[in-house]
Amino acid sequence: MTQKQIQEWKEQYGEVYLLPVEDKTAYLRLPKMADFKRAFTALQNDGEIAFGEVMLNTLFIGGDEDIKTVDEYFFAARKELKEFFIYDDAEITPDGNASIITIGEAKCKVRIIGRDDIKIAEKKNPSNKAFVTQEKLFERICVEKDDAFNDKENAKIRFPLYQAIEKLQNKKVATIKKL
Repeated sequence: MTQKQIQEWKEQYGEVYLLPVEDKTAYLRLPKMADFKRAFTALQNDGEIAFGEVMLNTLFIGGDEDIKTVDEYFFAARKELKEFFIYDDAEITPDGNASIITIGEAKCKVRIIGRDDIKIAEKKNPSNKAFVTQEKLFERICVEKDDAFNDKENAKIRFPLYQAIEKLQNKKVATIKKL
């Protein structure tokens, strides 16, 4: 691949990644939340292989097609896709009856989450699509937010945000024991 082609991809897609698998090479773009949603839906419906297929096919922008189609290359490439799930952790700071969630430089303030909030968010996702319930819950509990939180496609913000919201829901620890 030429530097000119790589530069064109960077202008078109933002971040570009090199994925070498032995003697073959793939070029991938940065995943967006829509890509993760499609892949997680495939995971729910058809399993881990389908997840890898969707991610690799969606993000592939150039290189050797064998990485997508030949099992020995695909299996190795699929394992590397986990690198796209490494994001900064959100910091949660209590603020009276609310919490401040900080992800990098971006901040938002959310109120306490109640059972009704979760029920309403779940009702707004009748087909149980990946991440939709979390989006609807955030819209419901968010009191104020920086502009970075308006971009629903930014996985670098959304994944840590959804993890923080999950932590806020599960402050207590429970363990069931057989007697």
